[in-house]
Amino acid sequence: MRLIPYRTVALSALAALAACSSPTTSLYPQEPASALNASAASQDAVKITAYTVPTKGVNPYDIAFGHAGNTYVTQPILNQGAGASTYLWQISPTGHFTRIQPALGQTGPVGITSGKGGTVYFGLQHNGGEQIGSYDGGKVKIAQVHGTPVNAIYFLKQAADGSLWFSDPGDYKVGHIVGGKYSLYTAPTKYCSPYGITIGSDKNVWVAEQCPTGTGKIGRITPAGAWKEYVLPTQSEQPFGIAAGSDRNLWYTGASVNDIGRVTTGGKITEFSLGHIGMGFGTPTFITPGNDGALWFTVQEANQVGRITTSGSATEYAIPGCGSQCSAVPGGITAGAGRTIWFTTITGNQVDKVAY
Repeated sequence: MRLIPYRTVALSALAALAACSSPTTSLYPQEPASALNASAASQDAVKITAYTVPTKGVNPYDIAFGHAGNTYVTQPILNQGAGASTYLWQISPTGHFTRIQPALGQTGPVGITSGKGGTVYFGLQHNGGEQIGSYDGGKVKIAQVHGTPVNAIYFLKQAADGSLWFSDPGDYKVGHIVGGKYSLYTAPTKYCSPYGITIGSDKNVWVAEQCPTGTGKIGRITPAGAWKEYVLPTQSEQPFGIAAGSDRNLWYTGASVNDIGRVTTGGKITEFSLGHIGMGFGTPTFITPGNDGALWFTVQEANQVGRITTSGSATEYAIPGCGSQCSAVPGGITAGAGRTIWFTTITGNQVDKVAY
């Protein structure tokens, strides 16, 4: 995989690696409206359980909720010795790991996303060109996708029409895959790289853009590829993750300034400083909608997982028993079945479950 240089502390961990729910109509079933944005549970009421990957050096990165209540994690970089291979990994609701066959070669996917019917999708880059992998509980399917070569199919998201959108930070582009072919759209501002990607309530694609020559931006791309950017209000801020909230707004992580931001579909931005509300130093990175109507996120450098309501009230939860290595690098995060959140611990070779 042709990995790209990372521009914030939030991604330093991945660079270092190189040296059951029953069927439902929604992958993210919502709590009743009366429960949305309820006060977070106390630290004692939230239980965080760590499950260690049975194979050393897997270093799980991103995570998605998929078939039969299982979660799935990506293994983007080989760290298991000569002759080893990367895999897609499945974790059951009770923490049992399954290595999904076939092997994905010595470089695997970075991002993974939930799709219709519990299928998960991930991108692959090999000498033969760009590929999309999928898994629906049966077997891994690898499909070739055709278009101008890209640096990486980094993070991706499925739209309501079944097409896939992906970010390609190294080329400053967003891609749209339809019927085995993809089109590419370049960020309007030179050298701004899209990382996190999601689909908004307005059916547009939204991305978090890191801009090394200036303050970061939130980008909005229409299904036809028209791109508009919104400059973040905090100078030098560089966002990383982005998710669609239950309030129909977009929520992003301010990785370089320790805040969480909210963007309306009209482009109005409000930011909530985590440092000012007692969360101290940290690098919020990945973010996901929870089943409680709030947003949940991981905080690198601070050994924490966080929760923020759509009114902007945030709470932190310490990750127990993580140790000096993995304390700085919790990674991808997703809502699981019921009142659970799952996240990866990249250099700790673990996947953690939050029950609240």
